[in-house]
Amino acid sequence: MATPPLIQFKQISKTYGRGEATIRALDRIDLTIEKHEFVAIMGPSGSGKSTAMNILGWLDVPTSGEYLFQGISTSGLDRSQHTLLRRHMLGFVFQGFNLLARTSAVENVELPLVYRGMEARERRRLAESALAKVGLSGREHHTTQELSGGQQQRVAIARAIVTSPAVLLADEPTGNLDTKTSREIMELITGLNRDQGITVIMVTHEDDIAAYARRNLRFVDGHLHSDSLNGVHSDVP
Repeated sequence: MATPPLIQFKQISKTYGRGEATIRALDRIDLTIEKHEFVAIMGPSGSGKSTAMNILGWLDVPTSGEYLFQGISTSGLDRSQHTLLRRHMLGFVFQGFNLLARTSAVENVELPLVYRGMEARERRRLAESALAKVGLSGREHHTTQELSGGQQQRVAIARAIVTSPAVLLADEPTGNLDTKTSREIMELITGLNRDQGITVIMVTHEDDIAAYARRNLRFVDGHLHSDSLNGVHSDVP
């Protein structure tokens, strides 16, 4: 029996408001993402890319359609069940880092493990290992204020991967970084996808950042407008 896709959207729509004030953020999206892929989601402001990312991360629910994860429908789950899925299956990286101020790097990375109720010694071991994977050995006890922007994003990535997630969701991960640091962060994310097999789904509006992905999905006015793989462009009807 064939293995189902890791992620599948079936006719996913999302609307806000009612009547004449209705806004259709996503309009009957069909989308498949396989395990180990590196996908960039692109599009202008208001295109639906952020809405799609929120639904992918179980931060929002579709108005209609079905979201399958590893072949199992998640659309009918309640908020607590979505929280458990996020906690155990996903890692998140944000443009603004979202680190706790005046808290050490290793304590920031430990946070998802605290939510899991893990014993302190094992938390520390895993957090230090995650920081080593992102090149921050020796910086474990530096606070957020003592780290550069690039180092803060590395801490955020370590926090995202410390739980060994199936999927890394990255929302404009280089948006607050200079060009050189952006390249370093993207090489790190690419390495996590290539060497550890983590599926990466990244929202970006920058073509040079999207170029790191193997596949680019472009949203326009709530529709999946095109799908590009290895430079081969395909319009989606």
